[in-house]
Amino acid sequence: MHTWWHRLRRVRAGDDGISLAEVLVAMFLFALVSTGLAYSLISVLHVSRDARVRAIAANLAAEEIDLARDTPDIFALLDDDRDVEVGTDTFHVERRTQWVSDPDDDFSCGSTGSAGALRYKRINVSVTWQGMRAGARPVRSDTVLNPDEHINDPDKGTILVSVIRADGQGNEGVTVEASPSAGSVVNPTDAQGCTYVLRVPPKTYTVSVSRSGHVSDGQLAEPSQSVVVKKGETASIGFQLDEGATYVTHLAPHAAGPVAMPTSGSLKITFLSTYGRVAPTATSTADPRRPSFRLHPFTSGYHALAGQCDAADPTLWAPATVGGVEHRGFLGDAVAALPGATATFPLPMGVVEVTSVGNTNRYVRAVAVPSPGSGSPGCASGETLTYGSVIPATNGQKVAIALPYGTWRLYFGSSVNAVTDLPEGRVTIPSPNVAGTVTKAATGGGVTVTVDPRQPEVTP
Repeated sequence: MHTWWHRLRRVRAGDDGISLAEVLVAMFLFALVSTGLAYSLISVLHVSRDARVRAIAANLAAEEIDLARDTPDIFALLDDDRDVEVGTDTFHVERRTQWVSDPDDDFSCGSTGSAGALRYKRINVSVTWQGMRAGARPVRSDTVLNPDEHINDPDKGTILVSVIRADGQGNEGVTVEASPSAGSVVNPTDAQGCTYVLRVPPKTYTVSVSRSGHVSDGQLAEPSQSVVVKKGETASIGFQLDEGATYVTHLAPHAAGPVAMPTSGSLKITFLSTYGRVAPTATSTADPRRPSFRLHPFTSGYHALAGQCDAADPTLWAPATVGGVEHRGFLGDAVAALPGATATFPLPMGVVEVTSVGNTNRYVRAVAVPSPGSGSPGCASGETLTYGSVIPATNGQKVAIALPYGTWRLYFGSSVNAVTDLPEGRVTIPSPNVAGTVTKAATGGGVTVTVDPRQPEVTP
């Protein structure tokens, strides 16, 4: 018979106990519970912090609204952004302001496009903070200010003026003038590009805007518009004005040697944009082959053409088949420049050479003429290019002159208005020349030169 201590020895000497699998399961359960607990604690901390910073943000938004209501000059209350540090947290306070005729309306400078009177200034405040949770919304606070004093005289009107840049943002610091005088001081545009002419006697006014170095979308330094002001109503007008970009045109860039260019502004450079075409006056002609122009910096850029004829635009020439290959006229990519920056246009032109016969008739003139059946769109507006006294005095010497796309009849003489036909034998076509073809033809005792932009289409 075994005693109790024999049984104890047998139990202690056995292999029974906790297995490795049981240990792993226990550790897994412990890790799972610990992870859940840690996640819960972190979530509580995040929610607690979010509630705390959201309360601070709400106070900052309310404070911004109070500051707006206390401003001494409602016209000086503009958009603003600032950072505020509270403890270890950084908050970003954004204020947006806008004049409105109705608190529910949303228009630039408070302009409704109708005759509503200017009555309110709407204030929108948004507060965000560093470390915002994904999907969290900023704290917002909004109000509408009703000025203590009437800013509109019931017997007079108001003019709202909005000036934007090429990128659509407001242009600050633009001078605004009204003619005849509106009887009140007109402030320059604010940070939103807005200004207001208050208590204006009812009549028709011409409002103009200007800023040094700036150009309008109509390529004017001081654009103007007419506006009719009625009693008790608000009239609004808008302008697009931005710092001009400088475009330098490189005429006949393929010509390596000297080339005579049209003088006295007879060659107009045409700029094409999605907003139309314009032939402005050059701001610099120090280098006749590189005249420069100050233009509105449209973000879509410009194409440039030498001349004002339809034939100057290669895309207007009818397609032609040469040797079984279709030839077309092409425009290069549009060139854009930022406000205040400079861009360069290579501007192709054909080149011909005129040989001197050693007399005093040294002036050259080129006149655009029709060319039926050639595929050229012609020059309905007519164009005459004058080159001055460019033919060499020494017999046998040559001068190269540049011609835009199109067909031209050449004349020579002893003055700018030369009328004598230039003989075909005195005109030669140098090679290489502009892309496309340059040809000459004897016509009625004179010569015509055709500069054709069409060339085979290049398949990428």
